[in-house]
Amino acid sequence: MSNKNSTPPESTNTKLKVGLIVDSEFVSKYVSELAEWGQTQNDLLISHLLIQKTEHPRPGKIGNGILSSEKKGFLNLIRLISFALITKVENFRMRGDKHYKNHLKLFNLKKIVAESITVTPLISKTGFDYQYSVEDIQKVKDLDFDVLILCCSERLGSELLQSSRFGVISFQHADNRINRGGPPGFWEVYFKQDNTGFIIQQLTDTLDGWNVLIRERFTTRAYFLLNQAALYTKGNFRLKQLLLDIATTRALPAAIDSQPYFNPLFEMPNLIEQLKYISHIGFTISFNGIRRFLLNRDHRWGVAFMNGDWKSLDMWRANKIQNPPNHFLADPFVIREGNREYCFVEDFDYMRRRACICVYKLKGTSAERLGEAIVEPFHMSFPYLFRFDSKIYMCPETADNNDIRLYECVKFPLEWKLSKVLMSNVSAVDTMIFERDGVWWLFTNIDYANSGIYGSELFVFYSDSPLREEWHSHPKSPIAFDSAQGRNAGIVFDDKWIYRVSQKQGFNSYGKGLSINKITVLNKAEYLETEVCSVEPQCFPKFYGCHHLHSNGNVSVFDYLRFGRIDC
Repeated sequence: MSNKNSTPPESTNTKLKVGLIVDSEFVSKYVSELAEWGQTQNDLLISHLLIQKTEHPRPGKIGNGILSSEKKGFLNLIRLISFALITKVENFRMRGDKHYKNHLKLFNLKKIVAESITVTPLISKTGFDYQYSVEDIQKVKDLDFDVLILCCSERLGSELLQSSRFGVISFQHADNRINRGGPPGFWEVYFKQDNTGFIIQQLTDTLDGWNVLIRERFTTRAYFLLNQAALYTKGNFRLKQLLLDIATTRALPAAIDSQPYFNPLFEMPNLIEQLKYISHIGFTISFNGIRRFLLNRDHRWGVAFMNGDWKSLDMWRANKIQNPPNHFLADPFVIREGNREYCFVEDFDYMRRRACICVYKLKGTSAERLGEAIVEPFHMSFPYLFRFDSKIYMCPETADNNDIRLYECVKFPLEWKLSKVLMSNVSAVDTMIFERDGVWWLFTNIDYANSGIYGSELFVFYSDSPLREEWHSHPKSPIAFDSAQGRNAGIVFDDKWIYRVSQKQGFNSYGKGLSINKITVLNKAEYLETEVCSVEPQCFPKFYGCHHLHSNGNVSVFDYLRFGRIDC
């Protein structure tokens, strides 16, 4: 199959016509949600199901297990049953998660997409070669599809791959540079990898061939099924974006360069691997419970500061601000007012399970707590500060309230009023607003996929004023799809350059480290940044992480993670 990243002939349809390749009308909630979404779009329509039936009906889970035991032995049957039990237990554990309800539930797709056709491939003895009758292929071509989406694990024959304008698009629910095979989301947790990734690809007629169109990574979650649910949710959202882009441009994006693969092809874990996995999960749950509820100890954030600019910062010598009992401090921003330095922080209350914004006055090596600056009935953090028209504004994180809002300082530093709600009905964190070359820029991390994960996607907007309620999306936005660099962690202005600080996430951890990135190109058409340095926890002894840094040139502030009692 030829590379279809060049634009094929224009479709005669006004809307992009999409078909879903499935092996049954009963599908996962993710395929069901994709189909429902496809019925509501102005520029595309998911019009048909293409049901690929094998010569013999699937025997079901029990039948598959019996067949597998006949071919591979009784131990393999035990392996399948054991893994099914792990999946069932983890699905029960996930029942209260608002983002991932019905993860394993099946839905009747024919209730959403009424039209369907069936093709029956002839499968070779090896199981790798699929061939179709001339009649079946003609049925598909007659429907004049622009795109076919592979929504099942079946292989496809080359005739079917070439039966639509843009070919067949599918997922690999793994970063194909690191993991190939399955089960999706398991091996990243098993190996405690920092990131879990996926690709969206255009299939080719070579075995395991593809043109990678999209690649994204997010922070690996605590256990297998939760990680898998996040994987499917993130992937579904990006597929929708891709389809909208194809509908607008009538072209596929350029393929991403391939890289060599160096790991084995992963399969379902054997009994020993499953036992190791269960032991790890069980130990983690027990250890966390004991340390938190019996010993009153936990990983706890703190804030430190040092006089001087960020380039001369010596973190191990920095002055620590004392955490109040049963609280932690994080996300510091420093500002100079009246020849004095003030540090605004997130002040998290363990008892209330939410934070407000507090302020400290810094003098020499000491920090004096002045009090609470902004308190709302929802969680607040990341108190980003800037000046405009001789006034001081704060844009704290208010994702719990589903908005991005600005507060204006009435009387510095403790009196503030709500000035503007810049964006409503949006789950966004760690927003930063600044001016460059007469344009105001808004950098933020938005969870459009409703996955509960903010660490990978960075969105950029611009306006002619920070007080505008209408912001224009940058054409390159989102400019990052990677948990190693996507989430904002502060900002530094130094001479003519702007440095965006970004978080590095670890395995099931928040704030493994941070990177400082020089913004080299920033205009209404382009964005480029280059990492200039990386900050890892080992540079600050006895601490396990950091996820924020800011400097106003006079004082530099950062936060750090350590393990200890939370009531002192």
